Amino acid sequence: MDRMMDQAEQTDQNTPPPSQQPKRKRGAMAIIGLFARLIITLAILAGAGFFAFQLVSSRPEPPERQARERTFTVRTIEATVQTAQPNLTYFGEIVAAGALDVRAQVAGEIVEIHPDLAVGNQLAQGDLIARIDDFTYRGALTEAKASLAEAQLAATEARERLQLERDNLSFAQEQLDLSKKDLERAQTLLQSGALTQKNVDDRELLVSQREQALKQRQANIAIQQAQLDRQLASMERFEWQVERAERNLANTEIRAPFDAVVSAESIAPGKIVNANEALVSLYRQDQLDVRFTMSDRQYGQIFADGLIGRPIRVVWEVEPQNLTAKGTITRAGAQIDAAKGGVEVFARLENAEASTFRPGTFVKILVPGRAYEDVIRLPETAIYDNRLIYTIEEGRMVPHDAEIMARDGAQLLVRADVADGAKVITTRLAQAGDGLAVVEEGEAPPIPPRDPARAENRGERDNPNGQEREGRRPPQQQTQASENEEPAS
Repeated sequence: MDRMMDQAEQTDQNTPPPSQQPKRKRGAMAIIGLFARLIITLAILAGAGFFAFQLVSSRPEPPERQARERTFTVRTIEATVQTAQPNLTYFGEIVAAGALDVRAQVAGEIVEIHPDLAVGNQLAQGDLIARIDDFTYRGALTEAKASLAEAQLAATEARERLQLERDNLSFAQEQLDLSKKDLERAQTLLQSGALTQKNVDDRELLVSQREQALKQRQANIAIQQAQLDRQLASMERFEWQVERAERNLANTEIRAPFDAVVSAESIAPGKIVNANEALVSLYRQDQLDVRFTMSDRQYGQIFADGLIGRPIRVVWEVEPQNLTAKGTITRAGAQIDAAKGGVEVFARLENAEASTFRPGTFVKILVPGRAYEDVIRLPETAIYDNRLIYTIEEGRMVPHDAEIMARDGAQLLVRADVADGAKVITTRLAQAGDGLAVVEEGEAPPIPPRDPARAENRGERDNPNGQEREGRRPPQQQTQASENEEPAS
């Protein structure tokens, strides 16, 4: 291009001045110069376009990327179709069913107490809790026994006098019978003239006297019987006084009525106590109840399935290991508790571990609920929208309709049309859906199939020997060669 411009300049220099040329020749030369510049400009543009075309056509083809399906790793659980009975969880309180306030039956001074008498300590049945001074009560017993002895002696005397009167009555009856027979003989002899009327009158008088004597004996017997009854009544009164004195004397020793734990005490040696004053509070170790509240709906369900006698499990959540005990529901409350909104239920603790519990302990109670047939036990993460579960079949998620029957702690009892042993997905996936590719945790993901077309393209681009393929140069060399080439004029 520069050469052509130099030639044009030389041509212009060799051209005679305008004054020496005709006007027509100067106009033709100007048109020729303009045309030459236009041709040069077009040549330059064509060369640049050809160079760009060569660059684009020599560029290596980009590798074709095939869309790869994403595979999710999930956890699974084998479905086991079974009959399950979920546990209903409640919270309640341990109460003492066999609580007792031990009171003093007699008044007096405390002279002795149990050496281990303190709140929380245990007492065995029959252990001496306290002893009251028994001097007054021993004296009362002695007096009662003496009075009883005197009454017994008086009763014996009255009994002997009564027996004597009974014997006299028998003798008087015999005498009366004899006098009546003698009167009958005298009356017979009077008719024959052997006796006079006076003799008959004397015998009639004798009969009358003996009848009077018989009546007197009968009256004496009644009097002696009344005296004997009075003495016997006195003797019974004195016997009761002796028994009371003996009981009062025995009550000076206050003993544990059963194996118990001391929950409160307010005695000390030297203290003067009154009758019926509370000394200690005890509760039975083998009679602890747990009290909790059931809702109306749960109470109705369990009552229909059998409430009384239903076994339960009680858990006291302590460190380092929870304490547990078994029990049995024994009774329900007499009325609905409006404040708590349910029915109070009581259960008796049974096993030996119950002795470690204390009244007032806040515990968790597990009560077996209704039994459900043909259900599977799954975690909550396996349920979608409360109606779907997914299984793995040939590496894909398959949905199944599910119905939640009950809750058992952190798990759900679900009824679904799933074969026994099927692998139910328990991992929560936001992309969950029918046909989603998944792999079970611990298994290798599937290898995608090889694409022949993609391998062929890769083979054309690869040069294992490090040599250029025929008809194609590296882009850098093509660019350098294009820059060294001069554009055609």
